[in-house]
Amino acid sequence: MANISKFGKSEKGFSLLELLVAMAIFLVVTGSIYGLLSLGRYDRNRSSRRSDVLKNARVAVHMIGRDVLNAGLGYHRRGAMVPDNFNSSQLGVPSDVDAARDMLTGVVVGNNINTNNLSSTAGLKTDTISFAYRDVDFNCGNAMELQGVAGPSGFPAINRLTLKASSMAAAGPCPAPRTDQASLPQPYDLFLVESDTSQVGIVATAVNGTSTIDAAPADPLSMNQPLNGSGAAGSLLRQCTSSADTNCTTYSATAKRVFLVSYKVKTDGTLVRMTYGNNRGAGATSQVQELPMAYNVEDFQIRYVLDDGTVTDNPSVGPDGIVGTIDDDWQQFNRIRQLTISIKVQSTEPDEKTGLLESISFTSTFSTRNLGYDAG
Repeated sequence: MANISKFGKSEKGFSLLELLVAMAIFLVVTGSIYGLLSLGRYDRNRSSRRSDVLKNARVAVHMIGRDVLNAGLGYHRRGAMVPDNFNSSQLGVPSDVDAARDMLTGVVVGNNINTNNLSSTAGLKTDTISFAYRDVDFNCGNAMELQGVAGPSGFPAINRLTLKASSMAAAGPCPAPRTDQASLPQPYDLFLVESDTSQVGIVATAVNGTSTIDAAPADPLSMNQPLNGSGAAGSLLRQCTSSADTNCTTYSATAKRVFLVSYKVKTDGTLVRMTYGNNRGAGATSQVQELPMAYNVEDFQIRYVLDDGTVTDNPSVGPDGIVGTIDDDWQQFNRIRQLTISIKVQSTEPDEKTGLLESISFTSTFSTRNLGYDAG
């Protein structure tokens, strides 16, 4: 019964049951609102993580795509001759079984090469890929003309290439003769020396103004061969002595500055871009440089479409399907017309709801337009 106060008014209040019901309703509503807010926070954090993870990975793939488009630009359509096993020692692809020189093509493929500690699939290895193309800005886009090679007095192993006096004269908007240091050859520049008998990759170890370039053995990339060597162990830059002499170069010959870059994923999941030579201002020990492009990369796979529509993981593999056997054909790399890059990146923090790290995958496709249409 309600109590009556001395003023004649009822003093009836909430019963305990009513209070409990009100509290229960309040808790249900508050819990629902909190759940919605938490769900929104989870989604926001998940989106933020995905954005952060993908940002660097997309920049890295864009950089690879740019090198895909440049691959083979102004380069020789067959490639450059380099010492035996140069591709394996410098670019990380499997060694071949012969003792002949390697061919450094516009694209060099390595399938299932590198182990990755972030991979959730046992035995899965990531790919590697390398690209070579011309520096079209060097010497105003003109090739340097060469007139001969000789070993300096007392150093018969050194390839000393003599430039024609007119080779550094530039046309168009560039000054003539070319004198600014950016377009003059520098130590540790990479060059492709071309003639009608050979195409040779070299590293400049010394430059004497605009008159001579030295390519001495024991360069930072182990690319140069001794001028006084013999057979496949000697330099192809040796001047031909007769029409029957094939292990040599005829002069008329030209030299073009070229870029060589590669991409791989290290064991800690870092996708890096490697540059070889051309690192001006750096010493001999700094001519192979590594630039991190993306982190937490769990997988990195590339598939290739050839000029006849064939899709493959490694174009060089012969009929036996095994890399590093006698039927491998490096020239098949020059038939690549399209690359599809698949990358899987792992989040840096676990998901709040699942407690697990999230893996995010995406795929991009690029065309190697210069491999198919550039004559070199």
